[in-house]
Amino acid sequence: MATIAQLRAILAVLHIDPGDIDALAANDADPAVERAKLAALLQRVFSSELRSAVTNAPDQNELAKRWTAASTQPALDGENATEQAHFDAHWLHNRIDALAPRHPSDQAPVLLDAAARAAEAAQVLLSLSSGNPHGDGTESLWRTALDDLASAFHLINDEHNSITQPIQ
Repeated sequence: MATIAQLRAILAVLHIDPGDIDALAANDADPAVERAKLAALLQRVFSSELRSAVTNAPDQNELAKRWTAASTQPALDGENATEQAHFDAHWLHNRIDALAPRHPSDQAPVLLDAAARAAEAAQVLLSLSSGNPHGDGTESLWRTALDDLASAFHLINDEHNSITQPIQ
């Protein structure tokens, strides 16, 4: 686990000014909040770097190679890949929610809502996959995942139909 000083040191090496985090840290004396904010900033920096490294491929074969290289790294000592994927799905859901009110398109909120529901389903499915998917109490989890996926499908389908079908 990285300390606040270590997170700040990484940002300094990368010449990234934590800016607003410093102002927020002065107002919020909770070091756990400051640590979360610094880690989130680094996550965004590294996620952006990973996206660039993978997607700036000259062709589909190279893109596939880069995706495979980036996504098949072995787990670090003490890392739980399922828990991390669950966290990543939750993070994605929150990032999608943050995008919705800022997008000027009428279609974006519906599509972002569908993406958020799909991310919620992914969270539930990852929870099921980490335990006994047929154990006690899992029926409601299965139902939640199915409902989220069905909602996402219907949102996408309705939006697609409203765009591609002529109005009568």
